Amino acid sequence: MAIALDRPRVASRSARTVRIRRAVGLALTWVTIVVALVFFLGPFFWILTTSVKANEDYFAYPPVWVPADASLKHYAGLFTRSSGARYFTNSLMISTLSMVAALLVSLPTAYSIARWRFGGGFLSMVLLVLRMLPAIALIIPLYIMYKLLGLTNSYLGLVIVYTVLYVPFAVWLLVGFLRDFPVEIEEAALIDGCSRLRALVAVVVPIIAPGLAVVALFSFIATWNEFLFAIVLTGIETKTMMVLVTSFTSGGTDMFYGEASASVVLGVLPAFVVAFMLQRYLVKGLALGGTKG
Repeated sequence: MAIALDRPRVASRSARTVRIRRAVGLALTWVTIVVALVFFLGPFFWILTTSVKANEDYFAYPPVWVPADASLKHYAGLFTRSSGARYFTNSLMISTLSMVAALLVSLPTAYSIARWRFGGGFLSMVLLVLRMLPAIALIIPLYIMYKLLGLTNSYLGLVIVYTVLYVPFAVWLLVGFLRDFPVEIEEAALIDGCSRLRALVAVVVPIIAPGLAVVALFSFIATWNEFLFAIVLTGIETKTMMVLVTSFTSGGTDMFYGEASASVVLGVLPAFVVAFMLQRYLVKGLALGGTKG
């Protein structure tokens, strides 16, 4: 009888212990998330506020976290005095063209590999090796070749470089999506009279759109953030936003901190915008790529 009476007490203590553990685990999870957000977003928040601060607030003590007299004069100075509009337009044009070119080249390449095993294992190995090559190993011969061909200081030259650099990664991703695509759906389209190209465009592409969104996002962000080829292969007319951002770090004591911070904000803004626009497809694409074999 005593054992029977003790069982509810033991069960109650066990349930209370489980609730305490869950509460502690949830609290630790939220503390970890908050610390990670402060660690990763804290510097960007500081740069964002610096871009709208007055000059005397840069080194104020105590620090001015949220300026009362915030203004956009540094952004205006970036576009008027530092030619920020030209750099921003260059980056936007080059990144967009490179993204489109990478998709146009990688999709048929991945399709041929997934459907007909084009190139066998050799082509896959070549793509992997191209992906592993460090950019610094290519820059000198590439610059010499571009100089001879007259491709320096041009959109075309940078678009070709970035397309070649990011096509292996795009093909590697798309092959996985295409191999997981049900062949029966495509065969049904072919039986209904579609050509192979029409079946690819009208049937396959809409279904693997999340995978294409992943490729587009990574290609755009990687091209936008690239610096080495952008500074070596460009001239005054074609320099990108990343070149402008780094140019502010060589100013010494005469550095324009407000304009430098504004350039950083503008440098990361397009990536946020593209990720936000493609987030619905991006989540589906990452989930599909992570669950399929």
